[in-house]
Order: sequence, then C-alpha cells, then structure tokens
Amino acid sequence: MAGPSILLRWWLVVIVIVLAVHLGGFPLLDPDEGRNAEVGREMAATNDYVMPRLDGLPYLDKPIVYFAAEAAMMEVLGPTEAAARLPAFLFTLGGAAFLWWFARRVWGGEEAIIAAIVFLATPFAVAFSRTVIFDSALALFITMATAFFYLACEEEGVGRWSALAWLSIGLGVITKGPVAIALPLLVAIPYAIWRKRFRALWSWSGLALFVLAIAPWVWAISLSIPDFLHYVVVTETAQRLATKALKRTGPPWYFIPYLIGGALPWSIVLMGSPRAIDRRDKSTIYMLLWIAVPLLFFSISQSKRPQYILPLMAPIALLVAQIWSKARNGSRAAGFVLLAFGLALVAAPAFLHLRAEYGDAARLSAIAIGVGFLIGGTSAFIQRRDIALIALTIPVIAIPLTANPMMRAIGLRRSEAALIEEIRPMVTPRTEIVGVEAFTGSMTFYLRRPMIVVTGDAEEFTSNYLIRHYGNFAGGASIKPMAWLDAALADVATPRIFIVRANDAAHRAQLAAHGLRAVAADARYVAYRR
Repeated sequence: MAGPSILLRWWLVVIVIVLAVHLGGFPLLDPDEGRNAEVGREMAATNDYVMPRLDGLPYLDKPIVYFAAEAAMMEVLGPTEAAARLPAFLFTLGGAAFLWWFARRVWGGEEAIIAAIVFLATPFAVAFSRTVIFDSALALFITMATAFFYLACEEEGVGRWSALAWLSIGLGVITKGPVAIALPLLVAIPYAIWRKRFRALWSWSGLALFVLAIAPWVWAISLSIPDFLHYVVVTETAQRLATKALKRTGPPWYFIPYLIGGALPWSIVLMGSPRAIDRRDKSTIYMLLWIAVPLLFFSISQSKRPQYILPLMAPIALLVAQIWSKARNGSRAAGFVLLAFGLALVAAPAFLHLRAEYGDAARLSAIAIGVGFLIGGTSAFIQRRDIALIALTIPVIAIPLTANPMMRAIGLRRSEAALIEEIRPMVTPRTEIVGVEAFTGSMTFYLRRPMIVVTGDAEEFTSNYLIRHYGNFAGGASIKPMAWLDAALADVATPRIFIVRANDAAHRAQLAAHGLRAVAADARYVAYRR
C-alpha cells in the first residue's frame, strides 16, 4: 500500500501543536481537577512518591501513576495548571503514537497515520487530553494490552506479545485499578477462543511483568494502610461495578449518546459506511469486539461516568483508518452532521439564557466553535480524500482554541483560584485557613498549603476512603469535628481565615456573631476574618 502523504504528515504535526494550546489557559475545575492536581502537588512537595495525600491525608481512591506523573512535571515546571494537565496530554499523544505503530504493523500504508489523526480528533480524546484525570493514562494502557493480545493471537512470538500485554495491564491497574484487567481480557478471550489460540493470551513472563508492575507500590502502601487491598477490591471495584453504593447509576443506554458524540464525526463515518466494513477480516472482527464488549460491560455496570468509554476511541480510530478509502458516503454524512451542528451553534447564542458570569464568553465560544463546524462540514465534501479527512478534523481540534474563553469563565465559578488570590495578601505563615464544611482541592492547590476542615463526615473531600474512615482522622491536623469550631472562634490569639459556603446561612451568621467580617467572596464561598 502507498505510504502517507506529506500533507497528512504535516497535518498530524499541526494537530499536536494545536491541542497543546491553552493547556494551562484556565483554572483547575473542582471537584476532579482541583483534587487530583492537589494530590500531585503534595506528592511533589513531600517527595513521597508512594503515598498519595489530599490535604495531608491519605488519598487511596486512585493508584499512583497519574499522581506521580503530574508530581514529576511539577518538580520541573512548578505547581501550575499546565503541569497538572501535561501528563494527560502526553498520555494521549502516547495513545496516538501507539495506534500509529499498531496500524502500521497490521496493515501498513497510510492507515497508520490516519488512525493517529482520527484518534486525536475525537472530542473525547481532546477533552481528556487536557483534564487532570486518570482516564487518558488508563486508555493508553488498555489500548496497548488489547492490541498486544491481538498480536499474540495472530503473529509469531506469542510469548513476547502476551508478556507486553500483561505488563500493560499491570500499568493500567496502578493507574486506575482492576478495570484494566477486565477490559482487555473480555475482548481478547472470545477472539482467542474463536481463533483457537486461547493459550496465546498467557505467559509466565507476562505474569512476572504484571507482578513487577503492581507489587512494589501495593506492598509499600499496605505497610502504612493495612486495609488498602480490601478497600480497593471491595469498595472501589466490586461495589462500583455491582452495586449503587457510589451513586453513579444510569440507564442501560447511558453510554450510547456519549459514544456517538464522543467519537464525532467518525462515529457518523462508520455508521454511514456499513458496506465498507469487511466483517470477514480478522482484524475488523477484533475491532468490533473491542467496541462492543467494553460498551456492554459498562452498560450493565452500576457505575457510569462518560469517561469510562474513552478506551473505545482507539478501535473506532482503527476502524475508520481501515475503511477510509471506501468511506465516501460516510464522510459526506459526517459533513452534513457537522454543518447541522455548526448552524445550531452559530444560532444558539440568540436563544441561550445563561448565568451572567459566563454567558458572554459562552456565546462567543459557541459562535467560534460553530464556525469551525461549518468550515469542516463544508470542506468535507471535497472529493480528495486527504482534504476530506483534514476537513473532518477541523471542528474538533479547534475546540481548545475556540472554547478557552468559556472555560476561563466557567473557572470563575468552578474553581477557587480567584478567591484564594483575593485572600493571599492576608495570609501569613502563622495564619490558619479553616474551611467550615467547606473544602475543594483547588483551595489548597492555589494556597500551596494544607488547610483545616471542620466537618462531621468528610464529605467535602469527595474521597470515599476519607468518608468511610472519618473516625480515624477526625481531630487530627486536617480534619476537626464540628465541636472544634466553637473553641476556634473563641480563640482570638491565633490568626485564622474561615471559609464557608455562600449558601450556608447558619455558619455565616455564627461567624458574624463572633465579630468576623467577610473579606472575600465568589459564587460558592465566602472568606471571613477578624
């Protein structure tokens, strides 16, 4: 087959550059970004790359890989938004590079670069490449494991490929837990049985690499937290998947719109080109399993979040790359969809009634994104295949540029960067920052120090581990029981700034009754001091 055109090679470079723009262009958004970035900041500050901490407390809701990656970035770049988001961006680029390698090995020709371009131009990949969350790293390792299992079934050197698959699974486990074991195996096992190569999925060297990947950290953390494994296996995995305990339920069809929208416009390309998909081809059958089995797995799970299906962007990109030369009708259908979205977005500001603090920015971003969709949708009808491919990527890769005004405006409401900047001149080394049933990760991230949280249940930390172990930590340096507040308010010798929720009328009245005055405020929190 012919190799990739010079145009596509340069366009891939353009995509990488554009996706890096504004990586630190807006504040960390609570709860997820602020919390995850703060864990990385504390890891860098303490140089303890074993125990994740949030506000000085053990944070065991997620394993170590992403925290360690962002901590390493902060060691070099400082505790900034860009440093916190950079690992997600690099893991996403790693996913594109791996798809290029895999497609080149399986098919050769231009499919490799098309797979990389399509993957980087899916809305899900773009969104999670610039979000301080673990799923871009998990998706990379799941993609690697699933692809290596395919090579183990189809190529010589079975032991090598299965060993690399199990190493990838191990890295996925210490990124986000046992789900990294389930997804690749659920795809690979039925395929291996069909191909009569079930034994190809196993190797002793793979077991050794799997253990080597996870055992050192699990052993080290278990020395400090003896119930760690029980918490991970029972609470964070079994209860998440099999029960409604973590309150993330949804209907069985929950992921369908996310899959279609998260893979736009390529989901439309595939749906519009059913005859181009050769269901007799072994690699095609594997890609279809790669999409269908995880989708079914997460659909019957009792825990549902949109990012769970991020690993499905890889097989979608591979399928599109495989059929692109025959997907003329699909690309036209995708062009029509982009045009419809573009018209809707350009017209939307006239009908939107949004909060004043981000309404103008949202309207500006909607128009800019809509123009991108119109340009991409119109250009998609050009007959030259490379130009059509590039056209379909334009609306998606332009989102980091066009959406930044809206993201900065949203940051004013969903981040405490501005509030902390307002109180910073009042903070001395002796000043205690006290959250009265109030805490977000962005507070301590921008403070660059822990704070005291007065709470009766630790719900403010959005950590299942801390909530379930509240009794172990209440009365320590970071968590105080509610009774402590009266003593703190009576103590006039210690300089303190109290932060309380803006809608918490009872505690605001209590602070005012003790002579404290409001010195800073935003949409969600108010700061008081004497």
